[in-house]
Amino acid sequence: MRRFAVVGSPIEHSLSPLLHAVAYRELGIEDAVYERHEVGAGELAGFLLGDGADLQGLSVTMPGKPEAFALAAEHDDTSADLGVANTLVRRADGSWRAENHDVHGIVAALRDHGAGTVRFAGVLGSGATALSAALALCRMGAQEILLSARRPERLTPVVDLVSSQGADARIVPWDGAAELLGTEVVVSALAAAGARAVAEEWRARPDLPVVPLLLDVLYDPWPAPLAGLLGERGTQVANGLEMLVHQADMQIRSMVGAPSAPVAAMLDAAREQLRR
Repeated sequence: MRRFAVVGSPIEHSLSPLLHAVAYRELGIEDAVYERHEVGAGELAGFLLGDGADLQGLSVTMPGKPEAFALAAEHDDTSADLGVANTLVRRADGSWRAENHDVHGIVAALRDHGAGTVRFAGVLGSGATALSAALALCRMGAQEILLSARRPERLTPVVDLVSSQGADARIVPWDGAAELLGTEVVVSALAAAGARAVAEEWRARPDLPVVPLLLDVLYDPWPAPLAGLLGERGTQVANGLEMLVHQADMQIRSMVGAPSAPVAAMLDAAREQLRR
């Protein structure tokens, strides 16, 4: 049996085992299993020499994405641009190839909701997801990206990345973050607490702009605070579950050699799991 797994911390609520199991079933793959392992910060290399020594591929969640990138012998273009990886695939010589499919997940989720070429966009939040969102928007054609985060000093890597892609990045003060809603597309990479605070502030504004499309990386519970607020006001909303399923599609292609994964069946199964 080929062994694959998702690793990170915390990991107990990860939907990845369900998504990969559904894909294996739908694709008729009977010689692969997909597990989950709690692997904390600084523990990935040791895990791969111990309990994970015979794994053929891994989905890597936080906090292991920078470590996954660092220990790999080969990197795809996206992980090289970002300096983090969410996928490791075993090479023939036993070393690892690092890949990043978060960017694909964001692009595909936005495409599912009608996004074509994007020229003017916004990203709420900082950190690894905001970095992936910025690169995704650049690859969709963005020439200007507005950035806003509670701690703006954390946006320096995002600004540098956008600049490296030939686009302009402008930091918007946190108390004026509603300016981002004047763009074509906004990606919210905010955690739940931050999203709730922003939604409470924006709900009191009758003049709040209506952005055409929002991707909110949250998905449980749904609707997330910003998705609920903006959806009520006419914004089309994509969620993090769609992003997750699309990046899992690419992981499955890399790990088991399938031409594609059954995205619709995976998304249905994930939604049903969350309903339960």
